[in-house]
Amino acid sequence: MHVLAGPLELVWAQTDARAPSAATTDSAPPPGQVPRVCGEPLSVPPWQPRWTPRFLGVELTRLQLDQPRLLCLVAVRIDLQAPGLRWLATPPAAADAAPLAPPGRHVGETVGRLTSSFLREHALQLAINAAPFGPVVDEEGLLMDVAGLQVSQGRLVSGQARRYPALMLMRDGSARIVQPPFDLDGVDNAVGGFDVVLRQGVPLFAPGAGATGAHATALHPRTAAGISADGRHLLLLVVDGRQPGFSLGVSLAELADLLLGLGAAEGINLDGGGTSTLVVQSAEGQPQVLNQPIHRGQPGRERVSASHLGLWALPLTAGTRGVKP
Repeated sequence: MHVLAGPLELVWAQTDARAPSAATTDSAPPPGQVPRVCGEPLSVPPWQPRWTPRFLGVELTRLQLDQPRLLCLVAVRIDLQAPGLRWLATPPAAADAAPLAPPGRHVGETVGRLTSSFLREHALQLAINAAPFGPVVDEEGLLMDVAGLQVSQGRLVSGQARRYPALMLMRDGSARIVQPPFDLDGVDNAVGGFDVVLRQGVPLFAPGAGATGAHATALHPRTAAGISADGRHLLLLVVDGRQPGFSLGVSLAELADLLLGLGAAEGINLDGGGTSTLVVQSAEGQPQVLNQPIHRGQPGRERVSASHLGLWALPLTAGTRGVKP
């Protein structure tokens, strides 16, 4: 597998060979241009991605792969023992907080937000889309329904649905990936997902594992979370897709392989597709979208989601001041 790694900023490259070469670090592509991640070959698996510190205990990496197909992914590695970390899943909404999103035949559990809006609203350092939800709409500020478990700072937002698993962030600072039925004792925040894809270092959707069908094998943008074998690190991953010439997406088996390559032993497939979005707070305090979402088939367009997972983290300079948990 040919792996390319580069800086954390997107570099927008001209797609018209007749136009002069240009590159900027703007947060949105100029008309007629698509993002390209610049980098250099690193290695074949096992990967040795270059992790860049962004906040205290929070590191980022970006990988460009040409096998098994063209892929662009962004990952975050969080040291769960770092001081100052606090989590926030999308909180519950009051019944009269906003109108129901159309067609209005659902329970309104949260107010829909873009991932960048969620980060800005709560002054977070990092935010990622999380649990499945409905309906899919274009407008923020409407009541939406979360599919599966969601807990926000100890408050139950949405209960168990189907056999959906969940990522749990515990009050003691640890993280777990759990199948239902759920024991919520000690849970501070939790978000649901579609599938557990990795268990004790074993991919559960690998060929011959018995999981087949379009759900497992289709190529889509994906959002996932993983936990290292020692439980110290939480990994958050977004793989872009549905964008020929940039990134085509992955199957669930490939998603598990990516999590393994990044250092996870446990892994969960969260909501993906056009919702997959990872945002960090820029040096200027503004949302910076690190991947290229594809809502309604439009590259760079975020989707409104009912479920996010956000993180407050200390600045890197706090580590030099002897900050304690």
